[in-house]
Amino acid sequence: MWNIFENSWLLLTIGGFALVGASIYRQIKPEHGRWPLLVPLFIILLGFGLDAAVSTDYESIERIIRSCRRAAIGGDAAGILACVSPNYSDSIHGSKDELAASAEALLRQASVEKVRTQSHVITIDGKRAASKFEAAVHLGAQNKYTAGVTMVFVGLEFNYEKIGKNWFIQRVEVKSVNFQPMDWGDVH
Repeated sequence: MWNIFENSWLLLTIGGFALVGASIYRQIKPEHGRWPLLVPLFIILLGFGLDAAVSTDYESIERIIRSCRRAAIGGDAAGILACVSPNYSDSIHGSKDELAASAEALLRQASVEKVRTQSHVITIDGKRAASKFEAAVHLGAQNKYTAGVTMVFVGLEFNYEKIGKNWFIQRVEVKSVNFQPMDWGDVH
């Protein structure tokens, strides 16, 4: 079953069928004027209103990735860390503080100009979520990580946790760089 909060297409489709029904009804009973057309209009507006007003878990996780992407382009480690859970740990960083030091050093030496998402597959299970993220990262010519190459392809796996009503990154693992299997140890 479709979730009407994730996209407005279900209510838009129902609104379209209601418009056809209202048009037929107006032809049968023209004395009712334009009032029957308000029902499909209401359904369509409800679809757009629910989509705009309610933030789903998928949209929240996508928002985390967008804000981390903007922070990486701006070289803002604090912006990335705002999306990270206090319970963070991965294969090389035991805590959020260790990740903070590593992120500041990494962003100081890399000059990220653009991050283009290639794919992002999200799986949500209650208060936990996971995603596989692949992106093309465009680097400036002044970066210390690549000798003259200005674009690298990065594959990451994220784990998220929901604390209260907000989602946070609980774990990030590097899976590939330029389609070669790698991990955090290779990146450091």
